[in-house]
Amino acid sequence: MNFSPSLPSYVDTALARLKDAGVQAYLVGGCVRDLLRGVAPSDYDLAVSSVPEETERAFAGFRVVETGLKHGTVTVVIEGQNLELTTFRLDGGYSDGRHPDDVRFTSRLVEDLSRRDFTVNAMAYAPETGLVDLFGGVEDLQRGVIRCVGDPEKRFTEDALRILRALRFASALDFSIADATEEALFALSGRLRLVSVERQFSELKKLFTGAGAKRVAAAHRDVLGVSLPELAPLSDADWEAGADALPALCDPAAAFAAFLAPLGKDAADALCRRLKTDNAFRERVRFLCEFAPAAFKTPGQARRFKGSCGAPLFGLLLSFSKARFGIEDPVARAVAEEKEAYPTRISDLKINGRDLEALGVKGREVGELLQKLLEDASEGRVKNEKEALLERAKAM
Repeated sequence: MNFSPSLPSYVDTALARLKDAGVQAYLVGGCVRDLLRGVAPSDYDLAVSSVPEETERAFAGFRVVETGLKHGTVTVVIEGQNLELTTFRLDGGYSDGRHPDDVRFTSRLVEDLSRRDFTVNAMAYAPETGLVDLFGGVEDLQRGVIRCVGDPEKRFTEDALRILRALRFASALDFSIADATEEALFALSGRLRLVSVERQFSELKKLFTGAGAKRVAAAHRDVLGVSLPELAPLSDADWEAGADALPALCDPAAAFAAFLAPLGKDAADALCRRLKTDNAFRERVRFLCEFAPAAFKTPGQARRFKGSCGAPLFGLLLSFSKARFGIEDPVARAVAEEKEAYPTRISDLKINGRDLEALGVKGREVGELLQKLLEDASEGRVKNEKEALLERAKAM
């Protein structure tokens, strides 16, 4: 096929340096896949015929970081951009079901491509030679199919993470999964227990927020259940409702909460801790599971709640409530859209404790009166102006 993409200048510079050094160099992996799809790659990776020491010599004068010499990888910094260059390689056995026991360098691109996971990720490109597609990656891209390179059982036995990666790519690209690949990932899904929770979590976040997330999650509950056994108590209806909500949820925490909501905030918190998520992610999941669906009796109550959690989290709660439960609280929605600023915390009031003490209010009554004034001002029963609040305080 006619394929001659425009490349960033830092990639062109790297290819030129390698050519001058007599090194074969190809763009590989996701960047080739994305270029073929007409999508700008987030990064570029090069596979090269040179061993790391030779690669470093080709980039004398540039900053070179030895990021993975054991696996043949160095990172070159060109025009402020990081570019990974990895020697053509063959992987040894996978005794732990996750990582190759050893890596052997090779001079043949075909051997490097043959070890890769899926056909759409096993293509290479060089300006001089054009596209190298040995396993039908272009056809699978055109047909929208995720297919293992070679025997899928072998690929998933080598590295169990590829099971989740298959689902993640099917979701992110909104592709189907080839029959043999699908059968193998179901049959070998138990091997996901060999994968660290951090790596599983990384894949699950991308899976749940992909364009095809609803379809992939709905069809692969048994596989996902290996990574997320805490979700086993969910009814079929709750799993379906969680999957149905995913297209409207771009926030990964909300996507997880779509399944966790029926189990409650404590179960959600425990799952996030087991997956070793960051605190901000865990707190968002817990928040959504605790307060969704949003329901407020008065505008002031909604305003005070918005003030306590912040506008972004308040908005996320509203969108989550609608996506997961089909509920949109008109009181909360009106508060989210209003332009007028209302006090939502005592510190927002135009008077303080000293003003009330000047009126003769003492001790605990100061805080109680300020709270009552906040409720009145947030409901719009009194303006948040000093004189109006003092008059209200005297009346109380």
